[in-house]
Amino acid sequence: MWNPGKTLVMGEDGGKIAEVVDADAVRQRERAEDMAAATPGARVERRTMLSQLADPDLWLAAAGQIFFSLSVGFGVILVYASYVGPRDDIVLSGLTASATNEFCEVALGGLITLPAAVAFLGVAGVAGQGTFGLGFNVLPMVFSAMPAGSLFGAMFFFVLFIAAITSSLSMLQPGIALLEEALGIGRKGSVGLLGTLTALGTGFVAWFSRDLTALDTLDFWVGTFLIFVLAMIQIVLFGWAFGIERGWEELHRGGAIRLPRFFRPIFRYVCPGFLVTIFVLWFLENVVGLGRAEPSRYVADLFEKGEPVAWLSIGVVLVVSVGLAVTIASSKRYADDEA
Repeated sequence: MWNPGKTLVMGEDGGKIAEVVDADAVRQRERAEDMAAATPGARVERRTMLSQLADPDLWLAAAGQIFFSLSVGFGVILVYASYVGPRDDIVLSGLTASATNEFCEVALGGLITLPAAVAFLGVAGVAGQGTFGLGFNVLPMVFSAMPAGSLFGAMFFFVLFIAAITSSLSMLQPGIALLEEALGIGRKGSVGLLGTLTALGTGFVAWFSRDLTALDTLDFWVGTFLIFVLAMIQIVLFGWAFGIERGWEELHRGGAIRLPRFFRPIFRYVCPGFLVTIFVLWFLENVVGLGRAEPSRYVADLFEKGEPVAWLSIGVVLVVSVGLAVTIASSKRYADDEA
């Protein structure tokens, strides 16, 4: 939400024609009115920060970002938790890791990127930019303007590359563990098989790289939507199926600190209720069309535009999901564990 106070030019059908951004609010309004006057049936619509906070798309994106950043919702924490001893500390370790990660990502990252973006691109250039655009469009301009910028730029992006590689390896571990347990193959075989599947997926995204449709589709439906849904299911299972009493006991067994008791109703009621509410509101607005003129572009690509690349991307996700489900269902080890 780079532009909390948005001035939009809306078409006669309710669709957004343009978003007008200017550092001066009066000039921004005048530019929007001029643009609307030049378009038959267009009107100017002002959206305040409060009205944008009522948009479930914003909350879904924010939750997906925080879940992805903390590796919640796609099996990474569950797999690495299996290596933790029964009396190892969880509370203090988790608090330290999440607090350090978010401070560096939000506070330090924002202090580095956003001021530089505004300085080099202006407010209009920053509005609507995502992290990818800010990182790879703005920072090279910063490095080019500073002494020894080529050296510092190379060092920065090398460290960024290492961070991306290590994160990718950690996210592959759940798949490797699944193949080893379900198929009974060794580490080399599971790494080779998963590496082949990953290479095929990378090739698919690279082949359909025009307009980044495949990458954007997979990024939203897998990297935001599915992570959100799985995290929602996990907190519901923790609070209601596993049980808050058992969870509270396991959480503090060997813990260096104790959580205050008011977190118990948060785990059981607040978090599940909050996530379920976001999901229901998002579904009603984007799928049912309740209270919204047009769905998000990811839903529109599938059901309104019928974008073939978007459907192919969803097909890839479904094929992988069905393959994993069949692998788990046919695994003798999992069947023996259930028995």
